[in-house]
Amino acid sequence: MNTATDRHVLSINTIELVNGQEGVARMKDWVTFIHFIVLGLSLAAPIGPMNIEVMRRGLTGGFLASWCVGLGGLTGDVLLLLGIYFGLGDVMRISGVQIGMYVIGIVLLTILGWQSFHHAFQTKDRQDIVFKEISPKSAYMTGFMISIANPISLIFWFGVFGTSLHVLTASHSVVFSVLCSFAILLGLFLWNLNLVCTIHFSKRLMSVKVMRTIMILAGLCLLGFACHFSYRLYNLIL
Repeated sequence: MNTATDRHVLSINTIELVNGQEGVARMKDWVTFIHFIVLGLSLAAPIGPMNIEVMRRGLTGGFLASWCVGLGGLTGDVLLLLGIYFGLGDVMRISGVQIGMYVIGIVLLTILGWQSFHHAFQTKDRQDIVFKEISPKSAYMTGFMISIANPISLIFWFGVFGTSLHVLTASHSVVFSVLCSFAILLGLFLWNLNLVCTIHFSKRLMSVKVMRTIMILAGLCLLGFACHFSYRLYNLIL
């Protein structure tokens, strides 16, 4: 009788132990998922060409133009993520490919910086600054090109995230790895939404002088990134 009771108690304890271990495993998976959302936010949050262009378009073209720039950038990030899954990391390490990306990025950022300066010095009132005739397609393609031709973004995706993904797939299933990839894209999406909405609602409180100053600073930053990429291209060639 005691033996049967002991076996029953042991069985219950074993089930509770297994359930406890499964609960801990699920908790760890949730923590990992949230970690990749934060990783996406940390990638999007620092001041860079993408954020500057989103802010500039928000001031000059309104919510839709700013949102389309962010969506274009997110599309580029999705393609880079797919590139990691299909093993394009080795291709991106080829000097010729890197040089091409740097050249595209330098030209694009220089044009955007010049446009920011030109528009800032041509404005006379708020109506000159905020104009609505900006093609959403043009804004979308601008964000897309900034994303795929930004060496900083490429370093993150094929460096930091590529390593994290390799470690993740070694200890988790493919399905969970894909979910974590969506988590990092979710972090990027949330940051873009936050930035677009912030600019859209805060610009109503800005004077023409403040908006012009922001556009000038945006132009300086874009040209500064173009100079930085030029310096890195110079070192790469030599």
